[in-house]
Amino acid sequence: MAVIRGILVLALLGVLSGCSLLDAGATPTPTTAPPSAKAGFGGPDPTPVAAAVVDEAMFRTPSENIYCALTESEVRCDIVRKTWSAPVKPADCELDWGNGLVVTGGKVVFTCAGDTLLGSAESTLKYGEALRAGTVRCDSESVGLTCKDEKTGHGFTLASAQYEIF
Repeated sequence: MAVIRGILVLALLGVLSGCSLLDAGATPTPTTAPPSAKAGFGGPDPTPVAAAVVDEAMFRTPSENIYCALTESEVRCDIVRKTWSAPVKPADCELDWGNGLVVTGGKVVFTCAGDTLLGSAESTLKYGEALRAGTVRCDSESVGLTCKDEKTGHGFTLASAQYEIF
């Protein structure tokens, strides 16, 4: 049931972003990585790690606090526990607001969604590991998860205590 729900979430994410779904059964392929997408929270960038390359992925952080859906052109991450608040809900959002962040269309936005990714992933992106699909890369670190569209340079770092958009 979780796999079917995960596929449906990816399909919805693809429809909302204009993306097409690719082979969900793709095996990650290690690649040499350019500088890490990790922006941190004002600290120095860590040594880049090789990212496993996938067509798409649904994953969670080791703390099981952040769940993400990654495609070749965007990523959406929802967070379970947070001590920060999202900006004021915009008038054009009629759904749940600010429970995560999305990199889409070359920009970063807070989620406005009637669904959730929470509980949808069965795989864990361990601390010190990275995934890449197309131009989008996510790096998992103990201080937070950083996802970035390397084509545009825009992304976010998400953690329970804070978030950063760049």
